[in-house]
Amino acid sequence: MITKTLKLALIAVGFVVAHAAIISAQDKPIQFQPNPDSPIGERNETLLADAVDFDFLIGDWDVVITWTPPNGAPPNTYKAKWHNHWTVNGTVVMQEWRGPYATGAEMRHYNGRTKSWSGRNIYQQGKWQRTTASTVGENLIVIIEDVKTQKGEHDNRETYYDIEKDSFKMKSDLSFDDGKTWVTGRYSMTVTRANS
Repeated sequence: MITKTLKLALIAVGFVVAHAAIISAQDKPIQFQPNPDSPIGERNETLLADAVDFDFLIGDWDVVITWTPPNGAPPNTYKAKWHNHWTVNGTVVMQEWRGPYATGAEMRHYNGRTKSWSGRNIYQQGKWQRTTASTVGENLIVIIEDVKTQKGEHDNRETYYDIEKDSFKMKSDLSFDDGKTWVTGRYSMTVTRANS
């Protein structure tokens, strides 16, 4: 039989643990950290030689995002983590995103017929979105299709540029007419390889 004193002690311990978890969460704004034991892997040697578009992205990255609100408020800058690795026997790139506002993953597979990558991403809210990607000049272009916002449905184009071994930048643009015209998007990123 549990005594009243023991019950109160258990409640107090529970309160202390919950309080410590809240304080710890405030110190670490990123919702979930990438699994450090997740293997990076290698691109399968049988994958077509022109399927190298994402090779630069494989590994762990520290990200600084600048988000510009639609209402003209000052930009918000925050940090995230990005873990990118080969999976499915080195034929699929899996990207895991960990940030204070979103946590998600994307799987990408190279289509030799179209010479481009197709993929699906999903975030904790549960919506799957189709993506395509290909290299244009020295930049990697990723299109996220059918994004729904208060401005309506649109495509989001992410341009990866200034690509170096341990850093790159990315900016977004939006199209409300199936890619005929583009306007400046709401976010940009400066990305640095973790522990570099």
